[in-house]
Amino acid sequence: MKKIILGLSLAASIASADWLGASAGAGIWQENISGYIKTGDTINYFNNKSAETDGNNKTGNLGLEDKKQPYIWAKIIHPIPLIPNVKLQYTQYDTSGTGLVTGNFKIFGSDVDINDRVHTDLKIDSYDATFFYELKPVIVDLEAGFGLNIWRGKTTIKSLTTSQTSSATWVVPLPYLYARAETTPFFGISVEAQAKYLNVSVGHYYDYQGAIKYHLPLPILDISIAAGYKSQDILGRDGGDETRIKFRGAFAELGIKW
Repeated sequence: MKKIILGLSLAASIASADWLGASAGAGIWQENISGYIKTGDTINYFNNKSAETDGNNKTGNLGLEDKKQPYIWAKIIHPIPLIPNVKLQYTQYDTSGTGLVTGNFKIFGSDVDINDRVHTDLKIDSYDATFFYELKPVIVDLEAGFGLNIWRGKTTIKSLTTSQTSSATWVVPLPYLYARAETTPFFGISVEAQAKYLNVSVGHYYDYQGAIKYHLPLPILDISIAAGYKSQDILGRDGGDETRIKFRGAFAELGIKW
């Protein structure tokens, strides 16, 4: 038993390869929204103007707009065996738009039965906690673990010709597996790739991003400027019904590591 505990402690020490350190960052993400709500043979899209004029009375469009939104994160790495390191991130999703919807459907817990032009407000606060172990070979920094992204949102859909309104607040937990790799800076430049992944019978959660970073030549702090692209794809199934929402676009970020 002592040998097993010693072996686990040694493995965890190797997998938690950095000394105590902290880093933080903030950025702007161009959130281009797409996806759909499928109820039976009726589909209402989040952002597809052509669905309003295609002549199909089984398709509609909420008309949600693409937006630039902020996010912030903080990461703590420690040398304690077996206990994972942690990264916390907050991301804002806040969009609205006008479109023509059809049929009866449910959007994030809000029942809608409107065949009319509507104005929709969609507000989401994302609270994301990632727990991971770190490996640091010579030329790359590797992280692997798991996490939970909790979406807290509010959806309001209002008819533009009547007083009919559907509104709901909701919470969606999104567990995932996590992996990240970043190259050692070469002439101040590093490359980063990150993935969060879950695929089960009731849906999936895919979150991928890649970036190029420039590290400022400072003697103490590691301050970096990053530019990259991020893609998020969430699918939920309930019987024969589906809700799929995607956010994709470029981002820019400023980070600092102590």
